Amino acid sequence: MKTRNLSTLLAAGGATALVLTGCTSTTGENQSASGVPLIEDGKLTVCSNTPYTPFEFERDGEVVGFDMDLADEIAADLDLEKNVIQTGFEGIESGADLSTNKCDIAISGITITEARQSVMAFSEPYFDDELGLLVTAGSDIQSFDDIGDARVAVQQATTGQTYAEDNGLNFEQQEDTALMLQSLETGGVEAVIGNVSVLGNRAAENPDLELVDQESNGEQLGVAVNSDNTEMVDSVNSTIQRINDDGTMDTMREEWMGL
Repeated sequence: MKTRNLSTLLAAGGATALVLTGCTSTTGENQSASGVPLIEDGKLTVCSNTPYTPFEFERDGEVVGFDMDLADEIAADLDLEKNVIQTGFEGIESGADLSTNKCDIAISGITITEARQSVMAFSEPYFDDELGLLVTAGSDIQSFDDIGDARVAVQQATTGQTYAEDNGLNFEQQEDTALMLQSLETGGVEAVIGNVSVLGNRAAENPDLELVDQESNGEQLGVAVNSDNTEMVDSVNSTIQRINDDGTMDTMREEWMGL
């Protein structure tokens, strides 16, 4: 999701390799009580990119949302304080933020892809999503097939951008979701392509917008971790299993997405 894709990483493969070469992995000098390596003692440092409602966004000076609730559960199981670092999505999706020890984990609507798995580790999937098409109410565009030459907005480095590129659409890239949606609401574009979980949330809040089509592309979100930190991957997977089993995940989906 954000659902975010790795097309930009492949396009800049040489530069990315230079970024990752020589970066230090998690040293393990700091550890949780259960022996999970940390970059700062007593804290679970989480990289995230906002705004991406309902997964992560600011409210009253605090970053909240579905992903942040998940981070709270992971931190609680490790008996750690959560520390959120807001960063650009490029640093997250390239693996640079993790490989340079900027954070212990990244939770930011990150789609699991083979390309990303080559530069970072992922937890088991915690959310399935689809690609959606958002338009203004009454638009002639009622499906992906109707887009034609219409101008659409996508968030850069996401699967929305990949779809637009693969289908030869007339599109503009926006740095984040807020700018992408603003472009639609102000008439800069005629449609937005992104994840249903995010676009559906906006449509529910704004009667002038309509989610008209969606397409299953097998997207699954995961928590990203430094490839060397297998202990953290195991711990995150344990938390995901627990909250699926005890109903916490269902409560989170209901609170943030109405699902």
